[in-house]
Amino acid sequence: ARTVERPGVENLQFLTLTPVEVGSLTKPFSVEEVKATVWDCDSYKSPGPDGINFGFIKGFWPEMQTDIMRFIAEFHRNGKLSKGLNSTFIALIPKVDSPQRLNDFRPISLVGSLYKILAKVLANKLRLVISSVISESQTAFVKDRQILDGILIANEVVDEARKTNKELMLFKVDFEKAYDSVDWGYLDAVMGRMSFPVLWRKWIKECVCTATASVLVNGSPTDEFPLERGLRQGDPLSPFLFLLAAEGLNVLMQAMFENHLFSGYDCDYLQVYKIVIK
Repeated sequence: ARTVERPGVENLQFLTLTPVEVGSLTKPFSVEEVKATVWDCDSYKSPGPDGINFGFIKGFWPEMQTDIMRFIAEFHRNGKLSKGLNSTFIALIPKVDSPQRLNDFRPISLVGSLYKILAKVLANKLRLVISSVISESQTAFVKDRQILDGILIANEVVDEARKTNKELMLFKVDFEKAYDSVDWGYLDAVMGRMSFPVLWRKWIKECVCTATASVLVNGSPTDEFPLERGLRQGDPLSPFLFLLAAEGLNVLMQAMFENHLFSGYDCDYLQVYKIVIK
């Protein structure tokens, strides 16, 4: 295994949740929010290892509601998933017309229906508070923010620098295999610095760290193997957990700025703001 030296997060200043937000994350799950979660899922998407799609669950909701709510309540109480509930099929989706290499495929995780209900309920809770701990520089998957804002701002800053002949250096980075690169220990440390409650962090660790997977090859699954890092494409929690992980980079760069290791670019903020608002 590779040994990677990473800066710690202990001395970095993250945004934190309020006591009210902390309490909202661990409130008992209601029948109404679980049912709304089920109805929000596509009825006929490819099922995971359990072979059950959400059209079936919706059609037999009166018969299945009690058992599903018992599972949800049990998880809230002890934070454990029974063996097999966190199994995943990994489907390889071609990214090009004639794929030849492994990099030509995109892995999508097909999770089981019970786990997906739970993960989506947790993701909906996280969605309501995540704007409090994610800086404005991140705009994806955050309510009332537009993913194109960053592109618009960067474009206007470059345009102004050209017109005024100001010096400007841009740092553009693409996360290779972004979800796969997330270290679970680091993610938990970040959530701790953001004041996420211990119970919530226990739930997330159970959802992330107990996952197993089988790769679908010509429609047939390989032997199951445990996952040791990363987030699954197709898990409702993954986009939000990646935001939390990526916030560490933003906080680290902010600390470098505050310690005068580099300086920002001074621009006509009001002009850029008007463009983004439009």
